[in-house]
Amino acid sequence: MPKLPSHSNPDPRTIYWTVVAASCGVLLLAGLTLTPSASSWISEAAQAEFASTAPAEAAAVQVAQPARTVRTVRAE
Repeated sequence: MPKLPSHSNPDPRTIYWTVVAASCGVLLLAGLTLTPSASSWISEAAQAEFASTAPAEAAAVQVAQPARTVRTVRAE
């Protein structure tokens, strides 16, 4: 039975850049969410999305009419 290639020793540079990218992402996310003004950004965004109290206006309904009559042809 053939053996699968072994990936037990990944390249150290790959591990290094993965850790660097993950830590930068965590720091960026923490910096954005721990900012005192972040709570006001979030609440303003929620109010802008859900603040409408007026019901939506119904769109005009128009039933499509065929431009011409449809004829069927029977092949014999």
